[in-house]
Amino acid sequence: MARIKRLVQDRREAYYHERVKQAGSRYAGFDWLSCQITLDVLYTYDVLHQLIARYMTTFGLSKSTLNILMLLRHGPAEGMQLHDLGELLLVSRANITGLIDHLEQKGYVKRIVDRSDRRARYARITKKAEMLLDDFMPLHYQNVKTLLKDMSNGEKEALLALLEKMRTSLTANSEACESRLDCVSHG
Repeated sequence: MARIKRLVQDRREAYYHERVKQAGSRYAGFDWLSCQITLDVLYTYDVLHQLIARYMTTFGLSKSTLNILMLLRHGPAEGMQLHDLGELLLVSRANITGLIDHLEQKGYVKRIVDRSDRRARYARITKKAEMLLDDFMPLHYQNVKTLLKDMSNGEKEALLALLEKMRTSLTANSEACESRLDCVSHG
């Protein structure tokens, strides 16, 4: 528990806020609130990811392996093509192959070759992996609930709405950022 407190009381947040606020004001277009939001979202993700990763590792899981197992468990009964898994997880063909190799070695996934198309490779979840998920998921859901218990349902709903609005803004305005980068050359 002391390790978790240390993690949450990390001094990075104050350090970066101070530095960015001081340095940023020297540049045209600097908007402290936008920078602060960006830093806080990234910092919050990092804290949440580290907390969740700690108990995931006790089950031998990573974010990627858990996502694969959940996709397979709730996907088609015949399994999913490795190509489709890679697309859904936004990882390369080499990465998905390595992840499936790892899960297959642990006995969590069975790899299947399509008889009608020998190039097509499928992955199917095993009973062993389903039992692992049955042990892990209740703990995970309890932990997520505990981590956010100091927020009311209204606050959670407001945060969800703001995060959705932020994602929409990021997507809608990303082209303007890319066009600025096209005008800059460093080399």
